[in-house]
Amino acid sequence: MNLIITTEILDLLRYRASYGDAQLCDHIKNTGNNSMYTSPKIQNELIDLCREYIQDKLIYRIKKANIYTVLADEARYISEIEQFSLCIRYTDEDLMILREDFLMFVSITDFSGAGIANVSKQAVISLGLDLNLMRGPGYVGASAMSGEFQGVQAHINNEYPLALYTHCTSHCLNLSLNDDSKVMFVRNTFGSLKECCNYFRISSVRSDILKEQL
Repeated sequence: MNLIITTEILDLLRYRASYGDAQLCDHIKNTGNNSMYTSPKIQNELIDLCREYIQDKLIYRIKKANIYTVLADEARYISEIEQFSLCIRYTDEDLMILREDFLMFVSITDFSGAGIANVSKQAVISLGLDLNLMRGPGYVGASAMSGEFQGVQAHINNEYPLALYTHCTSHCLNLSLNDDSKVMFVRNTFGSLKECCNYFRISSVRSDILKEQL
């Protein structure tokens, strides 16, 4: 993860220092420029350490759950870099709830089903997770991901038979809503709901009345 410090981050530091963090305030006011720890390099290191700490905590929970699901979706970053987001769905054994946690972005150059499958496997292995414990990986319906013979799910399932492909439920919902919006009655219903929302949103008095009634 290569992040560059921005003026917004420095502004947040100054804001926190001016509203009660005496130790940070003293550091900003009295520390020399050679030991401020606000350079882009140092900030990137601090951010990366935070990333590692959070990621390690999540991986500990996932391993404790034993089995897990991989949720992956390809996207193009603003800098034109192709990548996919890797999320893990699992059961939190302590709270007994289902969780879906984002773990990392993975850059890709081979957009074939086999290429994306190999990158996906390497990403999961790099996190210290056992691929034999993966169940029901979820991808979108694009042929490169869901193809029965050459898609990502086919390559994964051939090697790990218990990892049966599941079409991403969020993507299914999005496709369903997109198709439904073509029906005149559904489209009119959404239009009426939007007008109702706008009716209350443009008036703080109406909003307050609505909140009281709710």
